[in-house]
Amino acid sequence: MSLHPAQDLDYEEALYRRMDAMLSELMERNPTGATQMGDHRWDDRLADRSAEALDEEYQGLQAMLAELQDVDGDRLGLDAQIDRQLFMHLLGMFARDYQEVKSHERNPGGYLDEAVGGAMLLIMLEFAPLADRLRSALGRVRQVPRVLAQARANIVPEAVPPVWAEVALEQAEGAGALFAALLPAMAAEAAPDLQEDLAQAGQVAADALAGYAAYLRDQVLPVAAGDFAVGRQGFDARLREEHMVDYDADELLATGWEQFHQTREQMAAVAAEIDPFLSAPEILAAARADHPGAGELLDAYRQEMAAIRQYVVDHEIATIPEGEVLRIVETPTYLQPIIPFAGYMPPGILEEKQEGIFVVTPVDPALPPEEQEERLRRHYRAKLPLTALHEAYPGHHLQLVWSNRRPRLARRTGTLLATLFIEGWAFYCEELLEQMGYLARPIQRLGRLSDQLWRAGRIILDVSLHTRGMGVDEAVSFLVEQCGLQRPEAEAEVRRYTMSPTQPQSYLMGKLAILDLVADYRRAHPGASLRQVHDAILGCGSLPPRLMRRQLGLA
Repeated sequence: MSLHPAQDLDYEEALYRRMDAMLSELMERNPTGATQMGDHRWDDRLADRSAEALDEEYQGLQAMLAELQDVDGDRLGLDAQIDRQLFMHLLGMFARDYQEVKSHERNPGGYLDEAVGGAMLLIMLEFAPLADRLRSALGRVRQVPRVLAQARANIVPEAVPPVWAEVALEQAEGAGALFAALLPAMAAEAAPDLQEDLAQAGQVAADALAGYAAYLRDQVLPVAAGDFAVGRQGFDARLREEHMVDYDADELLATGWEQFHQTREQMAAVAAEIDPFLSAPEILAAARADHPGAGELLDAYRQEMAAIRQYVVDHEIATIPEGEVLRIVETPTYLQPIIPFAGYMPPGILEEKQEGIFVVTPVDPALPPEEQEERLRRHYRAKLPLTALHEAYPGHHLQLVWSNRRPRLARRTGTLLATLFIEGWAFYCEELLEQMGYLARPIQRLGRLSDQLWRAGRIILDVSLHTRGMGVDEAVSFLVEQCGLQRPEAEAEVRRYTMSPTQPQSYLMGKLAILDLVADYRRAHPGASLRQVHDAILGCGSLPPRLMRRQLGLA
């Protein structure tokens, strides 16, 4: 690496320039990811997913890692040391996905994320006039057949885990209307000159998706026999390399069971306070009957988001950065198989307008009435404030907006890696707001503990699925029978767990790490107010707790 040797500050600036250039190269190779991050130079392109391009990208990652490894860390200040380490861990994560997981050969859904997600992002993210975004979308739509052809060339059907093939098939079957109907209809209003081109290209893309769905159904699913589990060695490596923790799979599983049993005992105590003659599951089942109607979901969430935002301001929990926006919309069709209820999409790290999107999955009116009711029960009124504070204020949205305001791009990329802090922070906020009285009703406390039981279950299933040979059906049954989830929700959860080893443990383990971090910061700064404590932590950006301790002088 060619860095100016005269001064450490010059050395640091050269390092930051080089890391920025590396990030730009990665985004150019991954245009859909660039769009999501807020770089719109390649909004009319989809990635080249040919075997040759993928291998070239992997070789580039290896070269970047070697270059950063050669940097003289002793010449860097604390911020630069942390940013370099963070960026190297991120590059290592990308490299492992190619070399070890081999997603390009084993996960047919990844190509749909590129082909379908690339167009959907241009609709959902309002960073430019719709006509301009549709013009970019046309470029992407025309490239959908090429990406899906590359998928068929790369995928090794026998190596695909059956559950991944099932998810991809559902997504492929539900995505065609985006190209054949939605985009042309939007163009008719916003960009009439594009309507015919989008209709023609959209039909070709929809036909390509139908062909891809048939390929998955007829050629992949019948022979799919891959193992989604990363194994003990791979799991422990991710704990070390991505989360920077000392515990291994065995210790993690023991913690998961300990938290599971403790939480269940706490639930029983709160349930007895509510009604000594009913169990916690019975009380929660009754509470779920009180929910908004199918046509009221978006408004109900909007009201709760506004209420918790004002509470954060009034009680000085944390500073809310100027200019942030949270938009609440229906979940896009193609994402509904993996987001059965609701979810949050953060603003891009490079986006000037810091607008997060909270998606709510509508209840399909074609479902039988009893199934519609079951899905609505997930949105019960006592639970809505908990969801709002977790996803919005002071949870994910607030934290990620803070993170995106860090001056260095290398630090902002922590949002792609530091799930232990990101998920832990939102979960920490749940208990904090209960202690402050925002979740004052016993049924709300019981609902929070119910979610904590599920998060402890995530730890158990994370380890068990990837290192103990647990299968999908067994994991789904565990969530239904032990954690009280409805089966559609449990199936969507487990599907995600199979694709994201060590991420599910991030929620509760991250919360425990943040509780320790807050306690240690208070000891070091005894006069600090709650807002000062939280602003100091949020001001570090999205970092694994170990690096955050270094940044705060607590290591």
